[in-house]
Amino acid sequence: MGHTIVFWSPVSGQAGTTSNLTAVAALLGLEYTARTVLFGHMNSSFAALEQGFTRTSWQQGDLLSGTDMGVDALLRLVQNQKLQPTMIYNYTLPLLKDRLDMLPGSQRTDQSFIITAMPWLTAMLDMAKRAYDLVLVDGGCGTRSAWTMKLLEEADVLVICLPQNKLVLQQFFRHASLQELMQSKKHLLLFGQYDRHSTWTVKNLLRQFGKQREAAYPMSYNTGWLDARQQGDGLRYFFRNRQVSKAHENFNYVHEVRRVTQVLVKQCGLQPFFGGREEPNQ
Repeated sequence: MGHTIVFWSPVSGQAGTTSNLTAVAALLGLEYTARTVLFGHMNSSFAALEQGFTRTSWQQGDLLSGTDMGVDALLRLVQNQKLQPTMIYNYTLPLLKDRLDMLPGSQRTDQSFIITAMPWLTAMLDMAKRAYDLVLVDGGCGTRSAWTMKLLEEADVLVICLPQNKLVLQQFFRHASLQELMQSKKHLLLFGQYDRHSTWTVKNLLRQFGKQREAAYPMSYNTGWLDARQQGDGLRYFFRNRQVSKAHENFNYVHEVRRVTQVLVKQCGLQPFFGGREEPNQ
């Protein structure tokens, strides 16, 4: 049985949740034998995931139209009690053969999909975990949506994406139900769009709230990654930069993504593909 990893943020647009998820997925596909799927669900959230990989996966016209691909097909099959793990591969888009696939999101409106899929979410994720070692999900942001909260509950590992913002962190660490959720699940804190030159480092921020023992990691803002992701070159970016030297402008970012990826793989009890090296060749 595989593991569901949900990337989520308490606030919108500040922590680079989808960008973080896309980066980790790309490096997982390139450096680990784990079979991974990017589990698209709602149309709006899938569009942001798709953007990072479009040029390296498919450009074949209206391939995603209708309900014969992606989560809509899975939902229809699970409702009819016909879905089997091996069938899921037929409804995904391969990014890296036998290592990284993408499940297209629903073609319905978000609200229509949520109403229909809510009772079946657990069944779909359980079936996906039987087919894949890792199921990566963009959990969105906030706590007001019942769908978001359901995704957080379904996570085997929760990646909480946070900004370098003391006010946001104060509200987050005072949120009783979220703290209870963290205590019940494997998780890590990921500071996205991180400014390495700020006085408010990860350690300083956690110290402010007495959370020094939390597993927390930075993922810095990186212009090269931003451009690559917008151009659909997510996989090519990491393929080009996996072994750059410390003097290279992209070294720190790739190192940070690799570190987070290693932690997630260890939390899920998986084995590395290329020896799980701690640093790229120099």
